[in-house]
This record gives sequence, structure tokens and C-alpha cells, in this order.
Amino acid sequence: MKKILGVSLLALFIIVIMPINAKALQAEIFASSGMSMTETTEGGKTFSLENKGESTKLYIGVNVTEGTFNDYTAHIELENSSFTFSGTRSDYSLTSGWSGTISKSETGNGIDIDLSNSTGYTAGTRRIVATITLDVADGVPSTDTCRIILGSTETPENPKCQIVDGIYYDANGNEVSEEAYNAACTTAENPQTGSFLPYTLIIIGLVLAGWLYYVTKKNNKIYQV
Repeated sequence: MKKILGVSLLALFIIVIMPINAKALQAEIFASSGMSMTETTEGGKTFSLENKGESTKLYIGVNVTEGTFNDYTAHIELENSSFTFSGTRSDYSLTSGWSGTISKSETGNGIDIDLSNSTGYTAGTRRIVATITLDVADGVPSTDTCRIILGSTETPENPKCQIVDGIYYDANGNEVSEEAYNAACTTAENPQTGSFLPYTLIIIGLVLAGWLYYVTKKNNKIYQV
């Protein structure tokens, strides 16, 4: 009976702890001038890509600091009319495990990226995802460069049921007062943040553990009689 109680408590512990330790994804996608990733767009930076004729290549990568990164969606703007991307499959290669498309933007001089990886990259991974070959018009001086600007193709949404830089956001991503935030996000009826869930599971776990202990004690007394 003690063995059953021990296994039950272990199962309850796993059920309660797993949601608490669940980590949100934190990753930064970037463009790089080389495989060494020494010159990138990380931290909002830009860089100028050198003209290497038919060997002019651009690299895209990701730096994962938390969670698992599976989807790579971004837009690269080539700020120089002499550098273009044809959009053909032969002009880019993907790192093993990645699939999807890298295409020429319908407007402007840019590149749209939409890739996915079923396994994903986990925290602590900083790696190149794809290599893109750019076209340079004939007769362009070797000293010409192309300024690389990277941004997301998706319109960023406001956080939901979060406090960011002192600003409160409700379940719909609207900026609200602290009182409205508490009403929308911290009550039992609206546990969007998930913060209420771990406490609920802890309470349930303690109740079940107490019940198992009571049943075990009762059965032990019956056996003794």
C-alpha cells in the first residue's frame, strides 16, 4: 500500500510541476554576412554586404535562448538596387531539418522567408538556417555594397494578459488600467496568463495526496484488525 501511495504522490508531483516549469519561446532571428555569424542584424543592427559577384551570399540564422524554435518567418530588405534575389529554388539552400520557401517579395526589393522545422532548435542554439545567393547586375563596381535590413513579415501583436514596461494588457491585447488587468487576467474565470493554473493544480494535488494518505491509514487499520 505504501508503494501505491508513493507512486501516486510522484505522479501528482509531475502533474503539478510540469505546467509551472513550461517555458515560453524566446528567440531572435537574424541575417548574417557569413557562416561565422560575426556580423549580423541581431539587436536591431544592420550591415552592408560586400559585392562578391556570383558568389554574393546572405545567411539567415536564429539564436534560441528559451523554449523550442520551429517556425522561421521574416522579411529581408535589400537596400541597394544592384543586389536582387531571383526567388528561384536554386538560389537558396536550407539547413538539414528545415523546409518551406524563400521567395522574392511582391513589392520592393526584398526577400520573404517562411520555413518550418518539425524537431526545432532548443535553448542554447545559435545556428544558420539557410543560405541565399544574391544576383548582382553586370558592370556593378566591386566596391558596391548592399545594406541588409531584417524584419518580421507579420504585424506584431500586443501581448495578452501581460505587464510589459509598466503597461497592462488585457486578454485582447488592449492597454488597460491595473484594475482592469486584474479583473481580466488574474481571476479564476479568466486565467489567460496561466498563472492561476499552477496554484489550482497544487491545491488539487494536496487534496488528492491527503485523500490517499487517509485511505492508506484506514486500510492499514483494517489489515491490523
